[in-house]
Amino acid sequence: MSAQPQHASPPPVFSSAPEQEGESFAVYLARRLRVQGFTPGTFPEAAALEAASDAVLTYSDGRSAVIVCIVDREQSSSRVFGLDVTALERIGRDCLKYTGRISGTKQPLGLQVIEVGGAALTEVDRERLHALRLGFFSRVHLHAMHVDTHGKAVWASTLRRAKVSQGYLRGLVSAPRVMAEDEDVAEPPERKPWLTHVFLAAMALAFLAEQLLRLGAKGEGLLAPGVQTLVALGGVNAGLVVAGGQWWRLLTAPLLHGDLFHLLFNGVCLGVVGQTLESLVGRAWLGLLLLVGALGGGALSMAVNDASVVSVGASGVVTALLGALLAMSLRYPSGPERTQLQVMSIQMLLPSLMPVAMTRTGGAIDFAAHLGGALAGGAVGLVLAQVWSRKEPEPPARRPLLVLGWVALAALLLSVGSAWRYRQTFELELALIPAETLPVTPEDGMRRAEDLLSRYPRDPRARLFHALALADAGKLSDAEAELRGALAEEAILENFFRGSRLSLLLHEELASVLARQGREREARAVIAPFCTPDEDGRLSPNLTRLGLCTAAP
Repeated sequence: MSAQPQHASPPPVFSSAPEQEGESFAVYLARRLRVQGFTPGTFPEAAALEAASDAVLTYSDGRSAVIVCIVDREQSSSRVFGLDVTALERIGRDCLKYTGRISGTKQPLGLQVIEVGGAALTEVDRERLHALRLGFFSRVHLHAMHVDTHGKAVWASTLRRAKVSQGYLRGLVSAPRVMAEDEDVAEPPERKPWLTHVFLAAMALAFLAEQLLRLGAKGEGLLAPGVQTLVALGGVNAGLVVAGGQWWRLLTAPLLHGDLFHLLFNGVCLGVVGQTLESLVGRAWLGLLLLVGALGGGALSMAVNDASVVSVGASGVVTALLGALLAMSLRYPSGPERTQLQVMSIQMLLPSLMPVAMTRTGGAIDFAAHLGGALAGGAVGLVLAQVWSRKEPEPPARRPLLVLGWVALAALLLSVGSAWRYRQTFELELALIPAETLPVTPEDGMRRAEDLLSRYPRDPRARLFHALALADAGKLSDAEAELRGALAEEAILENFFRGSRLSLLLHEELASVLARQGREREARAVIAPFCTPDEDGRLSPNLTRLGLCTAAP
C-alpha cells in the first residue's frame, strides 16, 4: 500500500476567484489541470519545486503520481525553472513511495516542467530544457516542455509519454479558451468494486470445478483440465451451441480457463480494468458489459473459428471492458484524465488483438473472441458516453439494467445447472466404445471381448460381447453376471440406446443363459416384457427360437 501524500501549501497563482479575462496561459493551464484531477501543491519531499516554479500541481490516485511545475514567462521573460536535472532526479526518487504497484510492478513517478512563453524557443533555452531528462529505464519520468503562446507551438525534451502530453498542450494553446466549469465532469460516488470481486471469485470456483470434475486426458499446461473437461463443463463450440441448441454455453465459457496461467492472466487484467470501470459507471452498467462481452466474444468465436474449436476464458469479457473504457474516455474533455483512461485501455487492449504479440501455455489464443468482446464493449461504451451527461455523477438507466442483471444472474445459474447435467451425460458418453472401434459382427466382438471390456467396462455392448464369449465357452454363471451388469447400466441404456435393439438382445441372451442352467421360470420372467407379437401376430425369430414366450407346460 502506498503512502498517502501530504501536499504542501499551494502557491499564490491558485486563487479561488473565477477565471479572469486576459489571464496568462500559465494560469489558464493550471485551472484546466485542476479540472482534470490535479491538486495545487505537492508532496513534502518535493517542496523545493515550489520555489523553482510559479505553480506546482500534483496528481495522485494511489497507483500513479505526477507532479507538474509551471513557469509563467509571459509575465516575466527572464523567469526560468530554477532546478537542474540532478536535483529533479533526487526529488523524483524521494517521491516514488507515493506510487503503487500494478501486477507486482512498481509504477514510475511523472515529473514535468512546463515553461510558458510568448515567443519562440531560443537555442539557449532549448539546450537548458533539453538537459532536463533522465534515462529511458529511470523510474522517474522527467519531461521538460516549452509552450509558445504566440506561435501556438509546443516543444518537448523527450518523446516519452507524459500525463500532460505535448498534443494536449498544443490543442489547449490553439483552441479558444473555455471556462473550466464548462468541461467539468461530475465525480461519481465512491463504490466498493464488489461485482468485480464476485466475478473473479466465480472464475476461481469454476477452475476448482475443472480440477475436481476432470474427464478424460489432462491438457497441456499447469493444471490444464483438457478439452473433454472443458466441453463437459460448458466451453463454447459452434456445433454444440448452434446445432445442438446449447446456448447456455455462452454464459459458462467465460468462467472456464485452459490452465492456471490463463486464469491468472485474465484475473489480473479483469481485476484492474473491472475495478476502474465499476468505480466510474457502477455495478448495473458493469454487469451489462460483462454480459455483452461474454455474448459478443462467444458469437464471433463461433463465426470465425473452425467447427472443432472449443473456446473458454474471460478474455472476451476483459476486452469488452477495455473497449468500453476506451470509448468512455470520450466523455472526458481532452486532458490528462482522458489520456490516462486511453493509455490504460490501449496498453492492455492492443496486445490482446494482435496474434503475433501473445502466446499462452496449454492452447491457442482465441483472438476472434477477443475482438468480438472488444467490439461489443466498445459499442456499449460509445452509447454510454453519448447519453451520460457530464454533469450527472451517475449514469442513466440503472434500474432497468439492474433488472436485466438479475435476469442474467438467473440465466447463469440455469446455465450452471445445464452444464452439470451435460457433464453427467458426457461422462457416460466417454464410457462408450467409439464408433470407429465398434466391432462390425458378433464374432469380431467375441474375439475382442476382453480388450473391449478392459477399455470400456461400462459399455453394455462390451459386456454383451464378453457374455457371448463366456457362454460359448460354457461359463454360464459368469455370462449371467456380465449380462446383469450390462442391464444395470440403466442411465447409459436410457440416454444412448433408447429405441434400439440392445436392451432386447441383452434380455434374450440372459434368458438363454438362464434356460441353459435349467432355470426356465426365471428365463420366462426375464423375457416376458418382450413377448408381444407384432401387427401380424408373430414374434421375432430369436424369441421364437428361444420358445420362452409360450405358456409353460
